Amino acid sequence: MKKIALILALVVISYTAGAQSLNVSSAREAQNRGYLDKAKKLIDPACEHEQTRNDAKTWYYAGLIYSQIGGEADKPKSKYKNLDPDWLVKCKNAALRCKELDTDKEYAEGNNTILSFVGNEYYKKAIATFNQQNWDEAMALCDESIKIFNECGKKEYASESYLLAGKAAFNSHNNEAILKYLKPLVRSRSKDQFVYRTLFDIYKSTADTNEAIKVAQNYAKAAKDDYNANMMLAEAYLLKGNLEQGNAEIQKALDLTGDKPEVHASLLAAAGAVFEGVNDFTNAENRYKESIQALPNQFLANFGLGKMLYNRAVDKLNEANNVPPDDETGLYEKLNDESKNFFRQSIPYFNNAINFIDNLDEHGQATNRANLFHCLNALNTVYARLEMYDDLKPIKARIDELKKLAE
Repeated sequence: MKKIALILALVVISYTAGAQSLNVSSAREAQNRGYLDKAKKLIDPACEHEQTRNDAKTWYYAGLIYSQIGGEADKPKSKYKNLDPDWLVKCKNAALRCKELDTDKEYAEGNNTILSFVGNEYYKKAIATFNQQNWDEAMALCDESIKIFNECGKKEYASESYLLAGKAAFNSHNNEAILKYLKPLVRSRSKDQFVYRTLFDIYKSTADTNEAIKVAQNYAKAAKDDYNANMMLAEAYLLKGNLEQGNAEIQKALDLTGDKPEVHASLLAAAGAVFEGVNDFTNAENRYKESIQALPNQFLANFGLGKMLYNRAVDKLNEANNVPPDDETGLYEKLNDESKNFFRQSIPYFNNAINFIDNLDEHGQATNRANLFHCLNALNTVYARLEMYDDLKPIKARIDELKKLAE
């Protein structure tokens, strides 16, 4: 977001002594001289007095004075640091009242500058609250910021507040609020991947593929050189069963990363996951293997392919267990053998993923501890199902070590 500096001299308001009360003119003079305590004592009564409380000029200067008090509040050594803890609310109310009374737009430019300053201050408070993981309060502060930016005609400044509120809503698992805050960013052609990915996943989870495609299409329009947009659009087309267009978008994404081997390999792994998500296991396996061929020493594709084969083994095992006990067609044995075959195929990929993690530095191993646990836990099941007990023992030992570390 652009920093908004309050330029006190932005608008020069013509001053006619006869048009102002003594308090307003004195408050203005005190503010100009930097005597903010005196200015506050003078402007507060003017805001309540019947002769000046309905004058836009009074409220303009009140907003100006309180905005300057707010500026001093951020300076640790300022003598006015604690002049008024409620300066932000008073500044906001003054500026809004000025706008309401200023029918001739005499103070509009300067007052809008004050409102922009206020909007930015609410955004800064929202960031601090967000960092404290107080999601509801962060959203409420963002609401204030958005409202103020809209009031002063600076809607473009509100985009960061919408994004922050959307992230707070995401963290609180509030889908209704996510849609409220992120949809305006799609309309304003944001290029932020979080915006589109989050909305896309919501629509996908509710099987609203039409809206999911719209989100992906908007992403592709807003970020034409972002391969993530093409991958999302591919996923959307595949959800609709459009294999041809899905493959075309994946290829566009791959073409954008041809000169970046690691990114290209990651993208192939992501393509595998996309195909796996729509149960196109043949294309998924091909993409995973392409990724491993391009970059053998990696986690994503090895774990992705191992996980897919493991899940297929589990599916076959569940099908076998659902075969009636009196079935004499040999279906149970067939499905059980297919399950074991998938389990067996998954072994080298899980081991490759484990070896990749084991070769990371200490920090890398620590951040991948959950991934390591998933791989070991999967192999624990695989070796047990295949009765490979000698291979099972060291896996169990490593799982026990990880559990101790988590205690």
